[in-house]
Parts: sequence; structure tokens; C-alpha cells
Amino acid sequence: MRKLRGSASIAGFLMLVCAGGAQAALVNFTLSGTVDGADVSPYGLNIGDTITASGVFDNSALSSSPYTVNFNSGNTLSITAGSLILNQTQDEGGSPRFEFDSLGNLIGVNFYSASFDSGALTFFVVDGDNFATGVWNASSFSMTTPVPVPAAVWLLGSGLLGLAGVARRRA
Repeated sequence: MRKLRGSASIAGFLMLVCAGGAQAALVNFTLSGTVDGADVSPYGLNIGDTITASGVFDNSALSSSPYTVNFNSGNTLSITAGSLILNQTQDEGGSPRFEFDSLGNLIGVNFYSASFDSGALTFFVVDGDNFATGVWNASSFSMTTPVPVPAAVWLLGSGLLGLAGVARRRA
């Protein structure tokens, strides 16, 4: 009977470990840029001001070339330029995306709207005769993959069960 319980415990543990499988992880990101030219921007932007992009994407796009993250398929993107806030649905070109090299470095930002145009690592904010231009700072690009709470709880629980088993054998 004791041997059967041990086998069941091992089988349960293996099922728990393998249950997560090969799921892609969601990644939170931030990117900032600096305005390097402005003409009385209607968004309250001046030379030296910061423009930011943030959101969430599924990292499965980074597993094979051409290493492109599209923001029209469930991924989210928000760009804040002074008082102007844009999201991925406002891309009038229809293909908001980030492009990475084979090492995972950000090499391109593609977003276009009547108020915001970006290519490579530059941006252009325009409204009528008013504009602001700038450069995205690729080294500011950061990604974090949050640890899912259920996985952390299972890991803690299995560790506690292991300690209880060791304590029981010693007693």
C-alpha cells in the first residue's frame, strides 16, 4: 500500500509539472522616445519631452523569423505623446507592429495614424501645421514576463508537501 501511494504521488507530481506545457507567455513591455524637433505641438510636446509606448504581447512571435510582433491580433499597444493617447486600433495603415533582430533587439516600430507616424526607430506626431519629431530609444525597451499566480502557488504547495514528507520520514 505504501509503495502505491509513493507511485501515485510521483505520477501526480509529473502531471502537475507537465500540465503547463508549451504555452506562450504574455510579455509586458515599455518603450520610450525623446522629442528632437517640435513646432508648437498641439499635444503639449517640446524638444526633450518623452513619448512612451506600453502594452502586452504574446511572445510566441519571437520564436521564429521574421521576429515580428503584430498588434492587431489580441496584443495591446498604447502610445502616449503629451496629451495624445493612441492604441493599436488607431493605426490607419492596418499593421501596427514591433520588429526584432535574431538576438531579440528591437529594430523597428511601425505605427501610422493621422496624428502619429513611425518607421524604423523614429516617430512623427502631426496635426495640421503642428508637428513633433523624435527617436525611440531602443535601449529603453523592456519586457517582463509575469509569473502566473497559479503556477507559483503549485510550486509553493509542492515544496511544502516535500518538506512535510521529509519531516514525516525523520519522525
